[in-house]
Amino acid sequence: MNIESMLVPLENHGAAAAMAPAVEEIARLGVERVDLLYVINIRETAGDPGIRAHDREVMDGWKQRLENCGVPGVRAGVAEGIPWIEILERAEANPPSLVVMGSHGRSLIPRMLLGSQTENVLHHIRVPLLVLRLAVMTEGDPETCTLTTERVFPRILYLTDFSEEAERCIPFIEWMAGARPERLVIMHVQDTRRLWTASQDQIDAFNREDAERLAGLQRRFEPLGIPQVVTELVTGNAIDEILEVEESFAPTIIVMGAKGRHGTVRSLLGGVTEAVVHRARGHVLVVR
Repeated sequence: MNIESMLVPLENHGAAAAMAPAVEEIARLGVERVDLLYVINIRETAGDPGIRAHDREVMDGWKQRLENCGVPGVRAGVAEGIPWIEILERAEANPPSLVVMGSHGRSLIPRMLLGSQTENVLHHIRVPLLVLRLAVMTEGDPETCTLTTERVFPRILYLTDFSEEAERCIPFIEWMAGARPERLVIMHVQDTRRLWTASQDQIDAFNREDAERLAGLQRRFEPLGIPQVVTELVTGNAIDEILEVEESFAPTIIVMGAKGRHGTVRSLLGGVTEAVVHRARGHVLVVR
């Protein structure tokens, strides 16, 4: 699999500079087109023409870097507006294969789990979103953030509930294999909240079925050349179990499908997905 198109919104130059090595790593995996978008927040700048000229210069530098990574088509645009709204409008008008954003934007505060623009995009976008985790080193200083991992793809944790949303993650993992990851963990959690009425015989049957499904996924991924492909089947609270495995495995990226309840404000994002995106230490790809 190649990524046909990728949208990379950039919110401030400090966070953007920190994201650059990861975006270049992604681009080298195989991306046909990258659209770079820098949105001047009209609430903060009042359309200062000097800011637009500077941003255009920075974006041209980004364009050159991605062309050097072998991307056939790179477009760089500067727009004015409310960043998250502009991002969603671009993604809806011409849906990309993947959107890549940093976990922090203009408000670089260590205690914040996500920047406000990324938070809004996460809850409304209808295409896959990769959130690059940025660590904020000095509160409020956009020049002092860094990626939490040196590389994006060495250790992959794939979370599956065997749903259609989880199935959509598989081509992305196959694509990531081109980065020569060292380990892939395929994890399924049997949530105790859904098992409390089941008998022991039923639970044993669930265990066998889920173990067979995980083994099938393992067999599918093993030919990709990843040195270690292992499965993890656990029972418990899904969020707690996922974060515990993340603590011990230390994945550089978590891949998961978004599965929400229709009719809710956050219908595009399930509770487990949202908790993982907010609380994980590594990068997270949310596939819709």
